[in-house]
Amino acid sequence: MTFRQFAFNNVRRNARQYLSYFFSCMFSVAVFFIYAVIMYHPEIDGHEFRANVQRGIMSVEVIIYSFSFLFVLYSTSAFIRSRKKEYGLLMTLGISKRQLSGLLILENTIIGIISIISGVLAGLIFANIFIMGFSQILGMEGTLGFYIAPKAVVLTVISYFIMFELNSLIVVWTLRTNAVMELFRGAKAPNKVPKFSWLLSIIGIGLVISAYYLAATASLMTIFYRMFIILLLIIPGTYLLYTQFSVALVSLLKRRKSLYLCKTNLLTISDLNYKLRDHARLLFFVTILSAVSFTASGVLYSAFQSAESEASAYIPNDLSYLSKGENIAKMDSETTKVIEAFQENNLDYNLVEVERTRAQITNMNNETWIHLISYSDYKKLAKLTDAAIQPLHNEQQTLIMLPHLMTTNSLSLPESITVQSQNHQIQLHSVAIPATVNDIYQIGYTTVVADAIYEQFAIVAEPDEIYKYVAFSIKDWVKYTDIVEEVSDKLDTEIISNIDSKADFYNVMKTTLSHTLFFGLFISVLFFLAAGSILYFKMYQDLDKDIEQYKALYRIGLTTKEMKKIATRQIAYLFFIPFGLAVLHSSFAYKALHNMLASSILLPSITLIIGYLVIYAIYFFFIRGLYIAKIKKVM
Repeated sequence: MTFRQFAFNNVRRNARQYLSYFFSCMFSVAVFFIYAVIMYHPEIDGHEFRANVQRGIMSVEVIIYSFSFLFVLYSTSAFIRSRKKEYGLLMTLGISKRQLSGLLILENTIIGIISIISGVLAGLIFANIFIMGFSQILGMEGTLGFYIAPKAVVLTVISYFIMFELNSLIVVWTLRTNAVMELFRGAKAPNKVPKFSWLLSIIGIGLVISAYYLAATASLMTIFYRMFIILLLIIPGTYLLYTQFSVALVSLLKRRKSLYLCKTNLLTISDLNYKLRDHARLLFFVTILSAVSFTASGVLYSAFQSAESEASAYIPNDLSYLSKGENIAKMDSETTKVIEAFQENNLDYNLVEVERTRAQITNMNNETWIHLISYSDYKKLAKLTDAAIQPLHNEQQTLIMLPHLMTTNSLSLPESITVQSQNHQIQLHSVAIPATVNDIYQIGYTTVVADAIYEQFAIVAEPDEIYKYVAFSIKDWVKYTDIVEEVSDKLDTEIISNIDSKADFYNVMKTTLSHTLFFGLFISVLFFLAAGSILYFKMYQDLDKDIEQYKALYRIGLTTKEMKKIATRQIAYLFFIPFGLAVLHSSFAYKALHNMLASSILLPSITLIIGYLVIYAIYFFFIRGLYIAKIKKVM
């Protein structure tokens, strides 16, 4: 048998151990290759989104490659640690350190080449599906044609081959520092009883609860500076939960004799005490990886699903525009163009036209321009948007319409304000209400006053203080977003100003989020698969030690069924404790997102977590089956 055959046989005989690692690497290669195919696709060259798409894909490729490098480095190190006794035996039989290093590099090269070939082939099989999906996301007529980019193949093969070889060299260099006896010892379980600190346990809980509070009470105005603080709290807090609080919790369980001494709980809890301590850093890493995966994909998916509700909340009128002064007389011809276009396309619509006059609030911190409308016109607009009509109790009261962003952030208004135009002034009592008109940031808030007061301002208003506002309500507006945008683009901007529509907001949000979701979803899935694979590697690394333990239990009389139950529980704890904590972390991130959105994200977030749970459960039962089958072989 040649040296190459020996290396190949080592890989083949350890195929089950390498299986999860191989599939994770293959998935990473496939995703990298598919994105590269889209980046180099010739049919996107003539489109205006080409530069943005290529920049986005390039960023994603860097993230995937960087993470894959770290993942392969960890995985290779884990496999070598699990086979230290085997390497120690080879060195005792006379293999030199140089030959052992060559063996390790050759084994890892074989796995790397198989992963690269399999990943590229999987990418070729599924690339067309992803190209079709991406074409729809970009809103292209038809789809991008199937294309095998030679540059994508070369980039993927060379990049990942270099990555596997560099990782092999790094791991081999660390192995050369170990003596033969250290290789023989392998990984031993600690004999010392795990210790913990109640102070550090409480600090860990306090850090996590503080992060949860900041996330749960965050708003669009505060989330950006809170985000960094939340990360500074949640990361060390999670670490302390595993290294300190988990040991403390198990110690409390051991004090409950009725639970601890019940059937096989003594064995399960005792061993769990050591495993949680020994695997604390691993579980911390898996929890953070999973939380990042759940949060990123959940936030993007929930925001994407809520695009229609967000458009309705921020843009009350389906289509609106404005004109002022002498242009008001020319406005009817533009409105006629809109109506004719809607009728040609069989749109069911309602129309409201209202007059407005400009004034100024002078007793706030800054001078603020506003638009006044009469209470009668306000009721027409409220009816158009199916909004509740707010009462105007007396003529000395004014209703100031606040955009959705401000109503959700509890903007406080002064009780009394002075409203003045060039020729008139009055003192009014202010009340904030939700907007029933589209925001016009250039000219300030829309303010409702009694009909008589509006007439007082309108009669003495200068020509440039008079405006006309046109608002449309369109039934099933989501179906007609392209028509509404096309009609809006044809309006004469010398006559019409401040053209706004739900269609424009909706399409921008959908396009932006669909690109981000397409780029981010597979990174999240990659992180998630890596988290499960890392647990798999760790269990196989400890398998020899666990086998010895189960042999001893079998000799003292435990049945195979009882040992399977113990093994299942221990694997389940190590799998689902980080999963549960990651879901809890992500839930508060979803709560922060919920505070910023108009619609509920409960259903999208639950759907996503259930999807991850199903994948995780399949992964758990697969690994449990392999683990128990390995143990049963030595009984």
